Amino acid sequence: MSFWDFLFPPVCPHCGASVATQGDWCKTCFTDLLHIRHVPHKFLHYVDDVCVLAEYRGGLKSMIYDVKFNEKKEQSKGAAPFLASYNFYMKYNEFNIVNSNCKTVYDYIVPVPSSETKKKKRGYNQVDLFFKKWAYLLEKIDNRYFKWLDCIYKFDTSNDMWALTNKERHQNIDDAFVIKAEFKDIVVSQKRILIVDDIYTTGATIEAVAKVLKSYNPSRVDGLTLASGSF
Repeated sequence: MSFWDFLFPPVCPHCGASVATQGDWCKTCFTDLLHIRHVPHKFLHYVDDVCVLAEYRGGLKSMIYDVKFNEKKEQSKGAAPFLASYNFYMKYNEFNIVNSNCKTVYDYIVPVPSSETKKKKRGYNQVDLFFKKWAYLLEKIDNRYFKWLDCIYKFDTSNDMWALTNKERHQNIDDAFVIKAEFKDIVVSQKRILIVDDIYTTGATIEAVAKVLKSYNPSRVDGLTLASGSF
């Protein structure tokens, strides 16, 4: 047990039951929240597919909120079990991460960025906390794939997305993203890209990032989010 765990005994983020380490969920709550599914294609435009890992409610909703708005970075560890389930779901394991028969091998993992204003206020981009360690572990298993590519810049938008309607979200996010200057010459032609984000609501953010990436002629651009409500 770490000193942190001694001071703050780890509990399930959903029900408060004691668990082994920070980031763990009790089996009942994890099973209740885990719901791997794909966004119906009728909602997709620039992105080819979006996979969602869990229901956006209860302890998972609170965890994401605390990381984003209450500076509780430690709680981001709660994403790890859901990402581990995604590995199994996509037919990966630690001995054979790249399966030639699996269509979901990605060359690059691209995080949805925060604007500079929000990143300065929080001190971090929450998407990095949720996904970066996981991406690096995948890359270690086979360094040809799953490279973390933090290549997208986000301008400050006029309004916070959480307060907007579906239509307003798309208007607010249009043209908010560009490729960072240092990646202007990036070669992703015919590469497979996975965009990662914390929540799928209307898809406006992932679509806007995919639109930018599609101009570089990748073979495929998919999305992965921790949670979503109903579609």
